[in-house]
Amino acid sequence: MEFRYVASTAEGGLIKGVVEADSETVAEEILWKSGFTIVDLKKSLKLPALHEMLPSLFGVKRHDVIVFSRNLASLLDAGIPIFRALTIQGRFGRASFRAVLREVIKDLERGMRFSEACAKYPKVLPNFYVFLLRTGEEVGNLSGVLKDIATHMERDEATAKKVKGSLAYPAFVMLLAVGAVFIMLTFVVPAITSMFKEFGSKLPPLTRGLIAVGNFFSGNFMYMLLGVILIVILFVLYTRTPSGKKNVDRYKLKIPVIGSAILKGNLARFTRNMGMLVGAGVSLFDALKLASETTDNLVLADAVANVRTGVGDGKLFSQAVAADSIFPSLMSEMIGVGEESGSLESHLLKVSAFYEDEAERAISQVTGMLTPALTIGVGAIIGLIAVTLFSSIYSLVGALPNT
Repeated sequence: MEFRYVASTAEGGLIKGVVEADSETVAEEILWKSGFTIVDLKKSLKLPALHEMLPSLFGVKRHDVIVFSRNLASLLDAGIPIFRALTIQGRFGRASFRAVLREVIKDLERGMRFSEACAKYPKVLPNFYVFLLRTGEEVGNLSGVLKDIATHMERDEATAKKVKGSLAYPAFVMLLAVGAVFIMLTFVVPAITSMFKEFGSKLPPLTRGLIAVGNFFSGNFMYMLLGVILIVILFVLYTRTPSGKKNVDRYKLKIPVIGSAILKGNLARFTRNMGMLVGAGVSLFDALKLASETTDNLVLADAVANVRTGVGDGKLFSQAVAADSIFPSLMSEMIGVGEESGSLESHLLKVSAFYEDEAERAISQVTGMLTPALTIGVGAIIGLIAVTLFSSIYSLVGALPNT
């Protein structure tokens, strides 16, 4: 924090300035030790940066960390010292990430190791990342570890995007369908209703029902809009609570076809994380803890935590995995083969590759099934509304007297 001060010097003159300290008390101590008599001291008021106000939009993204890791590895390979390499990196990229790098550089100046400085920012550089950095520092291969991390995170990001993409298209089509129906019932149907009223003839039940729905929508448009906004806000707030996110994650896994794609994508990421951690020399017990922390789906994260408990109680990794129904039996079998042959890392990476392929197949199946189904469903709903309206119009025209 920054504090603005007005102080008197030993010679009796007044000076103004800014001092950086963790609290007002610490700022006072700094000024006193400098020989100043404090006249006025107050915290600097400044607007928060965009990445502080809206972290989801302007905060550090996974891609920022990937680019940073690759670039830093290249600079280290070129023989540039870590401090200078970080200073160079601090000139580029997103403002939110540059702010983190500036603090990391300050910590290096105070004598901290790179991994220790990074550990202070778990929301930007997770424990998984820091553990691997520490391993690279200990074996003297930091640039190699950074390259491996970047490659790993790229594949991880690609898998996550594919899974999210399988949900994005159906959601977009559904939103488009709901919007089209809403516009027709709110604006189109009420406009045609006035024409029906002028003729005063009896309309078919389906048309009368459609008109009633249209009148309800048009008469309560603002209330419905506010209701939808309120529901969205409450849902977002609910998903930000641990129990809310866990319930949403649980329902995601139960969605027919889509749930399978989500689970397989998460299993691919989990086994890839485990393979990399075990290969880097992290103990199985610690690797499971880190993998649990980096798992997006809280239901799977709890399952991984249970596996860790089982391993801590003396079970083999494969046995602990087999004990939880969320993990497919094939996965525990392949892990068991890796344990028996002493090549757990390579088998975990094979499992990851297998479930990446399975996730892609599931995603293709999702898009292949939902695209025609949603298209037919949207067309049927809009077509029903159109046919109902136009058939009523034709019946009214047919009832007009001939001139």
